[in-house]
Amino acid sequence: MNLMVPELRGILARFFCPAGLVLLGTVAFLTSCNTTKYLADNEELLVKNTIRLVDPKSIDNRGDVAYQLSTLSRQQPNDNFLFLFPREYFYLDNSKPRDTTRIDRFLRNTLGQEPAIYKDSLSRVSTDDMASYLRRLGYFKATAYHEADRNRRRKVKLIYHVEAGHRFLIDSVRFSSPEPILDSLLQLTLEDSELKTGTPLDLNKFDREKSRISRFLRNRGFAYFSGAYFDELEIDTFRRSGYADVFLSILPPQRENAYQRFRVGEITVYTDFSPIAPGGSYLLDTTINNVRFLSNEPGFRVRPELLRKSIFMEQGEYHNRDDLEKTNLSLNGLGIYRFVRINQKIDTLKPDVINYQIQLTPSDKMSLGADLDFNYTNRNGGIGANNLLGLSVSPSFQNRNVFGGAELLVTSLRAGTEINPQVRRRRSGGNLFFNTVDLSANVSLYLPRFRDFGLYGFFNKIPSPFGKRVVSDNFLSQLQERASTRYSIGYEYLLIRDFYAYTLFNARLGYDFNRSQTTNYRINHFAIDVLEPVIEPAFQTILEDSEFLRNSIGEQYFFSLLFRNLEYTRNGRSDVRGRSLSFNGNFEIAGAELSLINDLFNAFSEIDETFTPKDGATFAKYALASADLRYLKKYTPLTSFAARFLVSAGRPFGGSEAVPYVKQFFSGGANSMRAWQPRALGPGGYVDPLSLDTDNNLRLFQTGDLRMELNLEYRFPIAGFFKGALFADIGNIWTLDSLADRPGSQFLLSKRAAPDGSFVHQPFYRQLAVGAGSGLRIDLSYFIFRLDVALPLRYNYPQDGDGEPLVRDGSDIPESAYWRRFNSFGFSDLTFQLGLGYPF
Repeated sequence: MNLMVPELRGILARFFCPAGLVLLGTVAFLTSCNTTKYLADNEELLVKNTIRLVDPKSIDNRGDVAYQLSTLSRQQPNDNFLFLFPREYFYLDNSKPRDTTRIDRFLRNTLGQEPAIYKDSLSRVSTDDMASYLRRLGYFKATAYHEADRNRRRKVKLIYHVEAGHRFLIDSVRFSSPEPILDSLLQLTLEDSELKTGTPLDLNKFDREKSRISRFLRNRGFAYFSGAYFDELEIDTFRRSGYADVFLSILPPQRENAYQRFRVGEITVYTDFSPIAPGGSYLLDTTINNVRFLSNEPGFRVRPELLRKSIFMEQGEYHNRDDLEKTNLSLNGLGIYRFVRINQKIDTLKPDVINYQIQLTPSDKMSLGADLDFNYTNRNGGIGANNLLGLSVSPSFQNRNVFGGAELLVTSLRAGTEINPQVRRRRSGGNLFFNTVDLSANVSLYLPRFRDFGLYGFFNKIPSPFGKRVVSDNFLSQLQERASTRYSIGYEYLLIRDFYAYTLFNARLGYDFNRSQTTNYRINHFAIDVLEPVIEPAFQTILEDSEFLRNSIGEQYFFSLLFRNLEYTRNGRSDVRGRSLSFNGNFEIAGAELSLINDLFNAFSEIDETFTPKDGATFAKYALASADLRYLKKYTPLTSFAARFLVSAGRPFGGSEAVPYVKQFFSGGANSMRAWQPRALGPGGYVDPLSLDTDNNLRLFQTGDLRMELNLEYRFPIAGFFKGALFADIGNIWTLDSLADRPGSQFLLSKRAAPDGSFVHQPFYRQLAVGAGSGLRIDLSYFIFRLDVALPLRYNYPQDGDGEPLVRDGSDIPESAYWRRFNSFGFSDLTFQLGLGYPF
């Protein structure tokens, strides 16, 4: 007699499958991890810290404040290994006298962590620190106390109760100094002070004020003024309830001439300084605009006229710290000196004058380098699929100061190939051992200074509709100080066996502009690219069936006279909570000038003609833009959460029917949707038959006009230099136009039925693919070796649960038809991605 209902039998069958046995073993291990049994009778284990704000509404930015308070606790609970296993257990269980083997030491010192034993005295110190922190923020009546929540298992949950009280506001601010000159300069700084009347009092601003005022004074001749010259901040809270008067004073001079104001004296530049053999006789001695240049070589390596442009100090003016740092930055930016030192010495005859010695130690004029890249691409088709190994080598040669003007000439080569190691010989109709061949060469010449050909000066004179000018005076001045001019020429050859090959010649004129430590621009103006493809018969068959591909692949000339592209990058800095936000944006346009000339010609000649470079070739005319937003949250130095949102779009114009294939967007791969191979996903809800065929040697070609992705990743340490990650990827690509040969590929906001009713085009949000997985990272400091394993969870098309597409006859399709089922899950369903560095 069978007393077990079918549903219960199914549950037990699934539970006792291998995954269920692993889960059962994990639960059994966790149950046995009783760490308190190793503790002494008078010891308790701290398992949790909690900050409870008694009056959260009275605290400004309470999220940041609560986070800072949590960092002040002198006791922190232990971490878990792989989220589940308490690390203190590995430490305690392997600290017995007999635990002396290497495995014991590894478990104790690498996986283990010394247990966090609760101490009441440290909790009291922590509450004092928390109250002091709030008082520095202006909550002068703040209080804090702790509560230890104990249970029978000798584990403590520590709760800090914090009451901030009322925050004081600034009623008045006064700066003063016993020195008349300093006092008058202090009054000039009041306008830019962070300490303003009516704002909340924050004593942390006092430190920033000291730094700001010290820099202000050092830029006005007081070369050796420092924050140590300030008296303690005086605060008076008695005159008005809830308000404070702030007094910031500079101490009287402790010695004679302590507040001496200096002017710039002699400036001497040693152009070939050697720390090993300083001094000696100098063969060359010349002076340019009050700056003396000395060299012990027969000729100056770099023209003194050029070096003079990198020196911003002027003889006779007051010492300026910003000019000194700008000089140091500019000389280092030339890229031809190993060391740059600027020594300051007070003149022995004039005590109010500082002489400057600039010591330049040249780098090697020439250098060689090489990079070796290795990649692996896996097909989710099991042993019989075509897995590819890729290897490339990139030697480079650098020639510094090639023409005597601090120019940098960089020559780089690249040779790479992808092979299928499972193919030992070529068979008729079979696979190929060599899958791709990639060859390239590039020569770039970097000039250390911005060279304007009249374009920026012209736009600097044109008024902007938003005020001021199109190119502001400040932006142009920064370009002239910090930008470098770049000329480059390159050649590339790519062969994908049995599909196509192309040669690409390119030339560029542009600028690299580091506007600040976190912001930089890369601008290309004049640019020419010549693309010549050679189509193989196998790919020609695909082209004949795809109008979209035919319009985007062919011999093309990319020509830009005034502007090609602008790339903007801003790297965010971490705030007090370990959060940072970075952005990368790119705008590119080609053929705009030719399109305008073509339109003007047609207007005046009254004919409709499209310019072409030659028979069978076209001028590429397109515009594209992309935005890459990245968020990083660091919980600890080794644990973090990273997210990226990426959106890109491209559009042809001027009579072109498609964006060139090499400029279109694709999805999949080690740095994109990791559950799919490159160019295997999309566009939209379209299913590429080749992406379902495990024997196509990864020759996938799906691209689109629009790309949208959201990538999430949690990174954590495992042991030593081994790191782990859990990730999820959401996204796809789309076309902006409806294509008959790729149904469902168009980006739509709402569903749309085909005219014959045989197909329903779904909106873009129903075509988003979802993949997830885990990764192993080997962090060797110099580079990170990464292996990610991913699984498709949601497909961009309705399928049978294992990825095989369903017939779409126009009927409504439930959401469940897009998600994977795990009835027949196997190892071959996983996708392996190998890469170097983080994916984003």
